Amino acid sequence: MRRQKKLVLILMILCMILFTGCRRQLDSYSHTDFAMGTVTNITLYGTGDLEEKEKNIIEQVKNLEDTISWRIEDSQLSKMNRELKENHGKAKVSGDMIRWISQSLKLSRDSYADGRNTVDPAIGTLTRLWDFESKDPKVPEASAIQKALEGNLAVNSSNIDIDKSGNITAENKNTAFDLGAFGKGIGTDVVKETLEKDDEITGAMIALGGSIYVYGEKPDGEKWKVGVQDPSGNSGNVLGSIQTDGDTFISTSGDYEKYFVDEETGKRYFHILDPKTGYSVETNLTSCTVVCDSGLNSDGLSTACFSLGAEKSQELLKKYDASAIFVDKQKHVYVSGDLDFDLANDDYKMVSLEKFESGKK
Repeated sequence: MRRQKKLVLILMILCMILFTGCRRQLDSYSHTDFAMGTVTNITLYGTGDLEEKEKNIIEQVKNLEDTISWRIEDSQLSKMNRELKENHGKAKVSGDMIRWISQSLKLSRDSYADGRNTVDPAIGTLTRLWDFESKDPKVPEASAIQKALEGNLAVNSSNIDIDKSGNITAENKNTAFDLGAFGKGIGTDVVKETLEKDDEITGAMIALGGSIYVYGEKPDGEKWKVGVQDPSGNSGNVLGSIQTDGDTFISTSGDYEKYFVDEETGKRYFHILDPKTGYSVETNLTSCTVVCDSGLNSDGLSTACFSLGAEKSQELLKKYDASAIFVDKQKHVYVSGDLDFDLANDDYKMVSLEKFESGKK
């Protein structure tokens, strides 16, 4: 009996030694870069050559820009836009672009309110006029904006169809796509697919500008903690933080990201455009952060909900099983949905939806 107990004890010790010896020692690697017109930060946890894995991921993101950016002449999106114009509103895309165009068009139609799609991939004729990323952006001539709108047909995804084979039909041949409201989110979706194929990466945080993806687990087993920027304009300040499990996408849109002040009128214009008016969206919000299970959707929804406002966004958020954080110009914060958010900035105040909406000015 005593020999059996000793044998069991020895076997237990051997198992513990074997388990400890086989358990992977997790490393971490973090790197800041620039891609898709924004600062990127990638942190990886796991084993193997994490530095090389990060290089491969950021290279993939940069290659994606060569596919979906209208500013790159030979990108698939630019070729599609030229084809639409040359073939009287008909074009064809292939590969992942079919899914990205289809998904962005669906979200655009779901966001329809007040006679407009509050986020629209067919807004290219307007974004080219404004070009907020140029060195010296200016307010376009009113006549040029009106011509771009052309009865709201050229800037309206409701007049565009795409089939499963990638054939696109637009009622207006001057229709031009711009995936800027979805692009960073698409980038996080692409990175997710890469991470899921790598058994050596156990956790990651991917930040492509205002779109963030958290994957897997942190080494300490705790939830991921993602900071939300203070929309007052100081990039060093934090509004608060979201605590979440892995496989979560977080995107923020705001009036502080890309903007300029007109020298003649002193009016401030920012990059989120209203497809109905052709000018910057009129809203009391300064930022909107959306959390859901898709990068493209979180990115597109943050723009749509920013334009809609908190109250009108509720139905859209429920449709996509998403949560959101709204911040207004009076520094009120409203959290919609099941979201673990900690406000960390004393300049702001958490309020209910009713108080948030009644505080509009």
